[in-house]
Amino acid sequence: MNDYQPALDQLRERRKGKPGELLLMTGLVAMIVAPFGLFLTNQESGNLSDLKRSGMVAEAIVKDRSLESESYTDRKGRTKSRDIFKLKLSHDFNAQQKYADWKAGKPFPVPQYPAVTTREIAVGSTYFDALTAGQNTTIIHNPLDYGSMMLTEEFEYKTSFAYMMWWYLGAGAVFIAGLAMTITGWRKRFSHA
Repeated sequence: MNDYQPALDQLRERRKGKPGELLLMTGLVAMIVAPFGLFLTNQESGNLSDLKRSGMVAEAIVKDRSLESESYTDRKGRTKSRDIFKLKLSHDFNAQQKYADWKAGKPFPVPQYPAVTTREIAVGSTYFDALTAGQNTTIIHNPLDYGSMMLTEEFEYKTSFAYMMWWYLGAGAVFIAGLAMTITGWRKRFSHA
């Protein structure tokens, strides 16, 4: 009845791929992604080290909190949204000190001429929930790059040994899983050759 059935079956078999091919490719991708992730982590770590070396710390007052919802379209064309947690902070630009001095416990200088400025920064949901309007906190920023401003608690967390260790362990786990998938896929793929 259907004269083309053998050709369709052959095409379907060809489309399936050989055993182990998908596992082999997934493993290779995982082995490539892990070092790239470490490279990006080290870049961020370098930026944070610069901030630690030349950053200025100041006392800030939380003036306002806002939760913004940002809409976007994913790869499949579906509309999605993500929450952005923002804090409006007010701090005295003339009452700041170096990060090393702040870490040593030195008091903040009292300026003769205060220069109070306000800035809105994005923070994680944990820090957003922990701070309320009118509450005091501390911020760190590079005087030459005002966009580098962040809460000192968040900065301390991102520069901690435990935070970096989680990234290294995660990348190592992805690499080892990729290596195992590659070896298994290689054996399945080329044992049937």
